[in-house]
Amino acid sequence: MLALGVTMAMGALPFAPLSGATPAYAAEPTPALEHAATNGSVVVGADSDGKLWWSADGGADGSWNNSGTALDKNGVTSLIWTGNQFIATSFFSYARSTDGKSWTVRMFPLGEAFDPGNIISDEEFFTSGTISVDEIQAFFDGKVDNCRDGYVCLKDFEQDTYDRDATVLCKAYDGRDNESAAEIIYNVSEACGVSAEALIVLIQKEMGLVTHTWPSTWRFDKATGYACPDTAPCDTKYYGFYNQVYNAAKQFKRYANPPGTSRFFTWFPVGTTSNVRWHPRASCGTTPVTFKNQATAGLHYYTPYTPNSAAMTNLTGTGDACSSYGNRNFWRLYNYWFNDTEEFGTFVTTYDGKLLAVDGDGYLANSTDGLNWTRSGTVPSVGGSNRIAEFGFTDEGNIAVLTVKGEAYETDDLNNWDSLEVVQNTETKTFVTTHTVKSGDTVWAIASANGVSVQAVVDENELPNGGALISVGQALTITKTGEVSQAESPIEPHASHVSLASLGIESSSPSESSDSSSGSSTEDSSSDSSSESSDSSTSEETTTETTTRVLKPLVTQQGSSDAVYVVKKGDTLIRIAFRNGTTVSKIASWNSIRNVNLIRVGQRLIVGQASQSQSFHEVESGDTVSIIADARDVTVAKILSLNPSLQSDSTLEVGSLVRVN
Repeated sequence: MLALGVTMAMGALPFAPLSGATPAYAAEPTPALEHAATNGSVVVGADSDGKLWWSADGGADGSWNNSGTALDKNGVTSLIWTGNQFIATSFFSYARSTDGKSWTVRMFPLGEAFDPGNIISDEEFFTSGTISVDEIQAFFDGKVDNCRDGYVCLKDFEQDTYDRDATVLCKAYDGRDNESAAEIIYNVSEACGVSAEALIVLIQKEMGLVTHTWPSTWRFDKATGYACPDTAPCDTKYYGFYNQVYNAAKQFKRYANPPGTSRFFTWFPVGTTSNVRWHPRASCGTTPVTFKNQATAGLHYYTPYTPNSAAMTNLTGTGDACSSYGNRNFWRLYNYWFNDTEEFGTFVTTYDGKLLAVDGDGYLANSTDGLNWTRSGTVPSVGGSNRIAEFGFTDEGNIAVLTVKGEAYETDDLNNWDSLEVVQNTETKTFVTTHTVKSGDTVWAIASANGVSVQAVVDENELPNGGALISVGQALTITKTGEVSQAESPIEPHASHVSLASLGIESSSPSESSDSSSGSSTEDSSSDSSSESSDSSTSEETTTETTTRVLKPLVTQQGSSDAVYVVKKGDTLIRIAFRNGTTVSKIASWNSIRNVNLIRVGQRLIVGQASQSQSFHEVESGDTVSIIADARDVTVAKILSLNPSLQSDSTLEVGSLVRVN
């Protein structure tokens, strides 16, 4: 089934308005920039949405112009002037401009986050109903602005479909006249339980139809590459767009050997390691792959090859004679188009007359022109939850990185890396949080969750009867004092860097410098990179809420909280007092017990004070419960259990504290 996949061209991505007439610019007030750089005559900035701005007046307020280009998947992670062009980097992509006004967007060639055994999760692949027909149609419309005269593009394609009976793999399909491509994909997804997003990516990686501006009919006949092996001609009885999409979805369900079918597909079993070829040519060899889910195993049954290092060096280009691209392209396209939880930020600087780039996992590559890249090694002890947040030089001229956990490393040869000291300044800070009482809350539970004593909550809120009576909806304030550490980044800004402070913008970055340093046609123009070969380009425009940053150190609180004992059958206050090293009179006083001979099973009794250390994440702009959980290496469930007032979709107030351990 066209197992090599479509080899994505390294050409420019078709981001509007990169082609056609130069847009008219209208000067605007200073935007809320997060990065800025200058070539001496033009200042370029990037805002939190990844929009690229420029000013020919030194960045003065009211002189800013929107370039019309945005790296809006994950925002901009670095922005520099190399000496002959501006470079802005982001998720799987970067933008380049010789004048800061007209930009070309290209795919970034770093793909170390690829795991051949975990290309996509089962939940993502086998879930339908996550995108509507209208949303699919809008997605297609956004990928092709203008279809070439005489051709029908995917966004405009229609076909009569026919009924199919229910099977053990798919539910019945009711045929319709003049179904659009979006409707066919949606209805097949609903019938067979394969996500519409996965089917869209399959169509693109096999035939490039999503972004093609002059597709021939044969591309629709072989839309998903179903029954098109590398070693033989396609089976024509499966031709046709509807036929291809339906049979591909059904086949992915068949790979799981569900009840009612035979156990035929067994050579890529989930949970075990299998040897997978690099290429249809056996002499290219194999590599061991441990399959972590059925969806990824299915992708390998469908396209039984995995990309080698040459294929991964240039994510949109070609590798060597033993490279295959199908599963690489599925992973890249799916993550870029539909996976808002992944973050593959990249950074760039200039080094030894070249561009030097690093991805979040610490893999380095260099280039003389920004088009062809060569591996330059890796940064040790980086990756996973400890991704790179800053990249540049030390004041001694060594290449250095700072990770999200505040660790730093430096090198003078790109081979040997040493730890770099990160200065931490600590201060005591008081935080006031608000808890809104909900059904089932007790003062004890609220105090315990916040690491303070019951008495502290009672006193601060002037609660009657020792806090025995609180009402649903009541707002309780809780004051906590913690030690806050601030890391000083050892990385110096790039020579072209312009500080946000000099532009009148207050920066939230701990490493933002107060120094500032004080250019007309596009080198590359966007082109229609679809062709009658198997090359295709992609337009990438989805939005996510995460950006790479240096995590603030946790707020730690040392204090005491109530030690609590739950009464069991047969307990007496004398026994409880003895076991907990206290007296009956103290327990009676702490718990307002009038009759020391009357306690009940299940009753919670304060039996003393326990020293306690708790750690909190200080909420920053854009934080959600899931983002905090990912950043702090804890589960969402754990955060919710530690913070009873939160739900997974709670809106978090900037500056508030979320307990993480």
